[in-house]
Amino acid sequence: MNVPSVRTRRLDLVSMSPGFIEALLAGRRAEAEASGGFPLPPDWPDAADERRLRLRLDQMREEPSTQPWLLRAMVRRRPRRQMVGFINFHGPPRDSFAELGYTVLPNFRRRGYASEAIQGLMDWAVREHGVPRFRVSISPSNVPSLALAAKLGFRQTGSQIDEEDGLELVLELVRE
Repeated sequence: MNVPSVRTRRLDLVSMSPGFIEALLAGRRAEAEASGGFPLPPDWPDAADERRLRLRLDQMREEPSTQPWLLRAMVRRRPRRQMVGFINFHGPPRDSFAELGYTVLPNFRRRGYASEAIQGLMDWAVREHGVPRFRVSISPSNVPSLALAAKLGFRQTGSQIDEEDGLELVLELVRE
C-alpha cells in the first residue's frame, strides 16, 4: 500500500510499510533505507523499538488498511534528510479517539520535533478522516512528555496500568 507522507514545516512523516519493517527486522538495512527513502540511524532500533515494530507489523498483516494509522518515521528534510524519531497512532480510531505514541531519538530531543509531528499527525486525522479526539498515555515520571502534552492542550482524564510500562496517565484532547 502506498501511503502518502504527512508534511509539516520541517518534517516528513513517512509511513513504515510492512516491507520496510520486515527488511529492518531481518537486518537488511540498505533495503529498508531504499524502501523508506531515508537513512536509518546507526543504533536504531533498540530492543524496545523492535517489539513495537513487530507489534505494528502484525497489525498491518492482519488488517492492511491500518497502515496509514501506524508507524511513521519523523524525517527531517534539512540540512540533510535524517530520521529523528517516529510517531504513530495505536491503530484506527476507537470509541471516537485516536491514541498517539511517539519517540524522538536522544540526539534530536528538545528541538520541537515531537510537538511538530504530533500536531501534524492530528491535523491529518482531522482533515482526512474527521477524527477530532486524541489520547496519549504517559508515565508519571516522564516529565518532558507530560509538559509537552499540557502545552498541546491535553488534559488528564484517568490512569491505567500498562503490562510493559506500568502506571500511565491518560490524557485527552478534543479539537473541533
